[in-house]
Amino acid sequence: MALKLPSAAILFQNTIDTLRRYPLECAFALIGTIAAAILSSPEPTGPLTRDEYTRLVMMAALGLPLCLSASLFGQRKNGSKQGRWVVQGLAAAIAVVFFWVLQPEAYPQDFVHFGLLFVATHLLVSFAGFTGSGDTLFFWQFNKTLLIRLLTAILYSLVLVIGLTTAYTAVNSLFGLDMAWHHLYKIWAVIFGLFNTLFFLSGIPEQLWEEENPESYPRALQFFSQYILVPLALVYLVILLAYELKILIEWQLPKGLVSGLILGYAGLGLLALLLVYPIRKQEGRGWIQAYSQYFYVGLIPLLVLLVLAVTKRVSTYGITQPRYFLIVLAAWLFFLTIYFLGYKKATIKTIPISLALTILFITYGPQSATSVSFRSQKNILVNLFTQAKAVEAGKLIPVDATRLKPRTAVRMASALSYLLNNYEFTALQPILQVDLFRKEDSLRQTYKTSGDYIPAEQEIKWAGTAWVQNYLGLSGYEYRSYEAEEENTLELSTNYFIRTNSNLSSIKGYDYMLDRSMFLDTTLSDTLAGSVITYSDSLDNSLTFKIGKTRFAFPANELALRIVQQEKQLRKYENQASSQALNRNYTLPKAMLQLTQEKEGFRVMAQLQELSFDYSRKQGPRILSFRVLYFIKQTNTAGQ
Repeated sequence: MALKLPSAAILFQNTIDTLRRYPLECAFALIGTIAAAILSSPEPTGPLTRDEYTRLVMMAALGLPLCLSASLFGQRKNGSKQGRWVVQGLAAAIAVVFFWVLQPEAYPQDFVHFGLLFVATHLLVSFAGFTGSGDTLFFWQFNKTLLIRLLTAILYSLVLVIGLTTAYTAVNSLFGLDMAWHHLYKIWAVIFGLFNTLFFLSGIPEQLWEEENPESYPRALQFFSQYILVPLALVYLVILLAYELKILIEWQLPKGLVSGLILGYAGLGLLALLLVYPIRKQEGRGWIQAYSQYFYVGLIPLLVLLVLAVTKRVSTYGITQPRYFLIVLAAWLFFLTIYFLGYKKATIKTIPISLALTILFITYGPQSATSVSFRSQKNILVNLFTQAKAVEAGKLIPVDATRLKPRTAVRMASALSYLLNNYEFTALQPILQVDLFRKEDSLRQTYKTSGDYIPAEQEIKWAGTAWVQNYLGLSGYEYRSYEAEEENTLELSTNYFIRTNSNLSSIKGYDYMLDRSMFLDTTLSDTLAGSVITYSDSLDNSLTFKIGKTRFAFPANELALRIVQQEKQLRKYENQASSQALNRNYTLPKAMLQLTQEKEGFRVMAQLQELSFDYSRKQGPRILSFRVLYFIKQTNTAGQ
């Protein structure tokens, strides 16, 4: 049977029908597409600022699923046309309100608020048309149709994007054109914003309660669920249960990594559970039925493990937004476990409904992710400063970080960086003596004439962050924040960068000079007095140089150790602008960076031009990189 493709007239009519069915949804898609296309330019044009175009995209991303949910709800209730328009208009009005509520440039936490609302509104689409009872199978069939349609739309969009990108690149190359890439980005915005949306909307069933033949369960979906997803979830379960048994035997707390694995198992498991829902009780699918019955039982010990892992991190380092999400997801999974194991009439509709309500609960308010994590990290910062006796009248005062333990200074900087990066600049005003509002006005005055395409607000934030870190005496320590919570790091190392005070070198007293860097191509070779010169980057922190079979090993680690031991005497050579926190930068006389050896007719001097290493008292120096000049002299005994 030949494949019959739809004509252009049919495609046009389908598009018109979609626009008539979902006018508000298409309007939001158009607004978001135009705003995204404008944002793709290096310097957005038009009557709005970059921030306002960003907020338009956010508004559209929320307005489309909100209006679609309202349409599906009205379709399910079979209300009057006027009533449906009222519900849809209310949904659109809520989305428009968020154009003014969300201001991510001034309040970075609004990115988190938007992300949570984005997920919640899309979950709303899944159940908005199924708010009654006895419609679970129709609910599953509808969402199966949406999932397949969404995946198909994404596939078609990706094919279009890849094809047009290739064509754009080919035209640029073959015809010698220099078309700017942001024009291509506009095409991407149209494909994902309009084509993808219209294609998806056109595939939404007009009747939500259409009965499907049980045999219509897609074979590909059945194979994927039964033979890929469920076995994969079981593999996760076996690994995690084995790990839990291991920590019980060794009586130790779980690692933080296990949290992600448990959530991965829970996500895969729930997805598999939803996909096999219609066929779970069919004959010949005993193991699918067993999986459906015992999934939540297997989840109980893993949730206990998850709580232990999260509690360990929270008790030591406080709550951050990701940890808060872990706590909330653990609570939600506990609820689902109790619900499905204890309630005989449990329905799978509870999964998206409860998750959407949970997300809305943690989006705004004192119990929200942003509020709780802010209070937690602020308290940690204040406690650390209190321990360092750097608090006066409840306000933080600058510290001399060099007098603190390195880990304490890094933890201070880590908490401070978290607050500065995730919240508005003035959020720290209650715990600082300086007037941050006045400082912000001063910075804005400084950057208001910026010609860069990066928004001035972002520049103000960067400058303000640097100013606060410097004011509190923690500048530079923020770059080591990743080490503040590393479980295996017992001692923080100090980084050293050493260089000579001159790049000019004389070979007086020597016959040859060779320039050697740590990562130089060692496939090249030189010959001296009939002997091949070779190098090797030694793991024992020595600079190894061979002339034939004669080996010269210069102990760079011993030189590094001497530099550390003489640190007080070397202060006059320190580059103050580059030395901060756990970084030391010195420019030393050449004589202090010379190592000499003489053997078997050769005298070789290693003149280090650059040397980078880190140092900890327990492990000593560890060479990271170097650049060395080898000066070679054939002595009188050479060749004898």
